Amino acid sequence: QAWLNEKFAPELLESKPEIIECVVEQLDHMEANLKRAKRGDLKVSVHRMEVERIRYVLSSYLRCRLVKIEKFFPHVLEKEKSRAEGEPSILSPEEFAFAKEYMANTETYLKNVALKHMPPNLQKVSLLKSIPKPNLDSFVFLRVLERQENILVEPEMDEQ
Repeated sequence: QAWLNEKFAPELLESKPEIIECVVEQLDHMEANLKRAKRGDLKVSVHRMEVERIRYVLSSYLRCRLVKIEKFFPHVLEKEKSRAEGEPSILSPEEFAFAKEYMANTETYLKNVALKHMPPNLQKVSLLKSIPKPNLDSFVFLRVLERQENILVEPEMDEQ
């Protein structure tokens, strides 16, 4: 569910480090069990295929988060700085370190390649203004898991 939500959301969602740790531990345990199993058993190949499927979902989830961090890094870091004390973080500690390093490397690259060749009054750039924000008005696809009664969908108006 976390993978699908992250995949279809236009912005970076809250980090789920406990789910990631649990899945990695389960994968390690399943692989240890597969090493002890008999070769040629049909169950082993089915379980190995299931391990690969789970590994794909996990890596796709993490890859999706990294793509969003790279795409919107100034906005992600700004949102992380401005969050309230008790509010959950949208970045794991590793993702936060990656985003900070990515921002520093991007600024260094811009300075070394382009900005140092510009006139002095144009040598400053605001990454927050120059990198686009996530489009929160984009379409989001969802699936209803159980029947819901009395849902009202208002018709669109010209200003919507």
